Amino acid sequence: MSTEELSDTIAALNAKIDAQIAHAQDLAAESAKLEDEVAETTATVSSADGRVTVTARPTGGIESVQLSSISTATDAAALGGLITATIAKAQRAAAEQVLASMSLTLGESSPLVAAVRNDIDTAFPRAGGSTIEYR
Repeated sequence: MSTEELSDTIAALNAKIDAQIAHAQDLAAESAKLEDEVAETTATVSSADGRVTVTARPTGGIESVQLSSISTATDAAALGGLITATIAKAQRAAAEQVLASMSLTLGESSPLVAAVRNDIDTAFPRAGGSTIEYR
């Protein structure tokens, strides 16, 4: 291998390394942006009849639960179930907002997106199941 060929090979390797570093820096910046978005994300969901409105975070935290004045006339057990179901919907909605943002940033086929989608399905089951479980 001539000196010129060796020099070209080294230059090509340096360019490849520089591109990888730039890509890693872009991913780090996107990750920081995504982290900030997650910290600010909330979802507000109301029950179908409007008696209960819940604002939740993607981590499952509840920001607020609001009851309409007609809620107080409702059977306590029925109201409790309605509150619980609305909380579950709000939590899942907030988590799905984060998942959508991750999908845009990392790509729908990203293994991390798939893992988070699985975690969301486990932590916040879709409505219609017979029970709501939190792990």
